[in-house]
Amino acid sequence: MKYIKTYKFASLLVLLVSITSCNEDFLNVDDLDDLDLSTVYQSEEDLTLALNNLYFSLPNLDIEDPLFSIDANQAYIVPYFWTDDAIHRNIANTADNQGSDFNWSDSRRSLRTFYRYQDIANINFFLESLPGATFETESNRERYAAEARFFRAWIYETMVLAYGDVPLVTTTLTPSDNPSRTPRQEVFDFVISELDEITNQLPETYSGDDIGRITKGAVLALKSRAYLNALGWHSDPDALYAGAEAACSEIISSGVYALVDGIDGFKEQFTPDSDLTSPETILATIYVTGINVSRYALQVSPRDLYKGINGSGNNQRRPGFTSDFIEEVQTINGLFPKDDPIYDPANPWVNRDPRLEATVRLPLDEYLGTDGVNNDIFLPHPSYGDTRDRVQGSNNNPTGYGFKKYTDYTMLNNIEGDADLKIIRYSEVLLMYAEALAGQGRDGEALPYLDQVRERVGMPKYADIGLPTVTRGTTGNTMIDAILLERRYEFAGEGPQRWFDIWRYKLGNQVIGTVYGIPDDVNLPGDLTGPKYDSSDLEIYQRVWDDNYYLLPIFVSF
Repeated sequence: MKYIKTYKFASLLVLLVSITSCNEDFLNVDDLDDLDLSTVYQSEEDLTLALNNLYFSLPNLDIEDPLFSIDANQAYIVPYFWTDDAIHRNIANTADNQGSDFNWSDSRRSLRTFYRYQDIANINFFLESLPGATFETESNRERYAAEARFFRAWIYETMVLAYGDVPLVTTTLTPSDNPSRTPRQEVFDFVISELDEITNQLPETYSGDDIGRITKGAVLALKSRAYLNALGWHSDPDALYAGAEAACSEIISSGVYALVDGIDGFKEQFTPDSDLTSPETILATIYVTGINVSRYALQVSPRDLYKGINGSGNNQRRPGFTSDFIEEVQTINGLFPKDDPIYDPANPWVNRDPRLEATVRLPLDEYLGTDGVNNDIFLPHPSYGDTRDRVQGSNNNPTGYGFKKYTDYTMLNNIEGDADLKIIRYSEVLLMYAEALAGQGRDGEALPYLDQVRERVGMPKYADIGLPTVTRGTTGNTMIDAILLERRYEFAGEGPQRWFDIWRYKLGNQVIGTVYGIPDDVNLPGDLTGPKYDSSDLEIYQRVWDDNYYLLPIFVSF
């Protein structure tokens, strides 16, 4: 497997020429047809290019695993459709639904999203090439190795969560090699050991063109994720909580990261305005106009949302939030709608957690229309008489509640989004820290970190109003339930965090079931008790949980 994927190498050269150098010497690159293993990976320049290529192993802002590509990057949003919060529509009744229907088998391509041995092979070859390469700046050799080892740990951490036992491959393989699966505990121990070793080999911050590279904070955040994601199977939860606490504590005490104030600060995290500058960003996939872009806006937006000055084709409104999620987003008083006397089912979007409006395309939302001048209105209910976005359409949003993060009006077109995917934000560290403390019975210490995330968007502190009583999807620990609820609000529609939480606390049988959308009553868009739209496609919407789903089947055919 010692080969170079020249198509990626070529795209990387274009990327680097475009955004990191104006040096004429840099532009004098070799003809790619002349490159082979005797002429590359020999110098610091070679290794710099190769290392930058490894950044392609970070996940993409995408809701679908590409159909025919065996080398596609991880689609970061896909596991969100394996939760109670969202569903992916069936496209013309022929597609994969990205696992939304829980009709899982080893031929469901969306379930391969974490099985990434092509990236592992590239990383291992890179690491084996480092010692023999010539470096002008010798200190870069150790840092380059640490960055590559981070990517390998990232991949194995998610594989351990998703698949359990997987082959632990840390060297390049020959065609005759056939590695067997390694016990889950051993792979987990390898991940933690790797992260421990590289923590102090990476800087806390970078400057200039290096901003956006892997930092010490990213290593510690991944370590905390790894500890907490192992709760569902590991034999020593106390050690896991303690490990997560230590990692998060170091990030917080560093003073490098901070929340941006207000709901506007929250919204900004999903626009280009925050790229490479936000104090919240710990790890991100970087997008650059004309070089590396996202088609996410095309996938999730209403049909007539503005498509950019060069936009074309129809927005595809494929995913939808469930009524379970919408109805559990608190009012501004910190209460569930069913428990708050001020909640008005005829006007349900006022006086709610501000993150609801920032996250969800709600019925009757106004947005900039296709012409870029006039506003349009999101009309998903069949009674509105508008066929473009109504839930009855076979190719429409299946619930009437659309995705909103990472859609904006500044992109050139709807398939060239350039807002960076914020993979790990500082709010996740604060909530992981709170969870690690709560898991050790230290609720009083945990509460201020939970409340810090709530206060940023104007929600009341639980220290003032008391913790909520979660009845659907409870861990049995009131503080941890409140933290997981906050994670639902904070990270809705942006990544796999809800999937993590269901899997590691084994909540599947409590929360996975039939999916419902908007209420039938057009005059009560916030009706909590009446019938709701559930579609006629029963195979997709009437989901049945099986504990076997806590381990994904390994994809066996392309």
